[in-house]
Amino acid sequence: AIFCNPNKQGFILDKHLLENTNIKLINTASTGTNHICLPDCKKLGIKVLSLKNDKKLINKLPSTSELSFCLMISLLKNLISSSNSVKYQKQWNYENFIGQELASLTIGIVGFGRLGKMMAKFCDSFGMRVLIYDKYESSKKFKNVSLEYMAKNSNVISLHVHLNQETYRLIDKKFLSNCKLNPVIINTSRGDIVDENQIINFLRKRRIYGYGTDVISHELTNIHDSPIIDNLSKLNILVTPHIGGMTIQGQNRAFEWAALKFI
Repeated sequence: AIFCNPNKQGFILDKHLLENTNIKLINTASTGTNHICLPDCKKLGIKVLSLKNDKKLINKLPSTSELSFCLMISLLKNLISSSNSVKYQKQWNYENFIGQELASLTIGIVGFGRLGKMMAKFCDSFGMRVLIYDKYESSKKFKNVSLEYMAKNSNVISLHVHLNQETYRLIDKKFLSNCKLNPVIINTSRGDIVDENQIINFLRKRRIYGYGTDVISHELTNIHDSPIIDNLSKLNILVTPHIGGMTIQGQNRAFEWAALKFI
């Protein structure tokens, strides 16, 4: 058996690694499984366990939504750039770093599952107008809208969906072209939910204000191939190294829960 975590893996568990081995089970301490080639595992007769359906556990794990909220505030308040101007240039001038107040803004939340609901709750408590898009979930409190409506009416777009065929590059050129309010886009789901080259393109054209992400498309192969990493110093991008679920409390709960599946 293999016990794994995508945050530290740096490669994909596929047939090239797994064939001609005695591996019968892969147990990942995560809800996402894009670090494991599921079709290859099925062909090789390898069972894959994840935390995706362990509602009793994951409903108590707010860490990733907390990071989404943190990335959003950091970009809207120009937190990193203003701090760096003091830290490195010894400047004391607010004029280049005037931010926005949350209570005047609309956030569009893509995916109204566990993490999307938490993000909606955080934003609502700060006075933001909340829009949601989800094919399978609805809300009595928040307005359910189309992706096109969300793009045209949101100051912030926050992504909270699993990566699959439906969500691969969901945020693409068409979506970004519909964005009217120069939004901040937040991604703590998976890198391939967005078309990263188009994110860079629209940042350059100043059609979106900033991109805050905890994930990139190339994080399991070579981050130096990433257009996001390549443009970090040139554009308004804030990246963290997949730390969303990596709190002391969250790790202890998730790793213990996953480990107990072996028993």
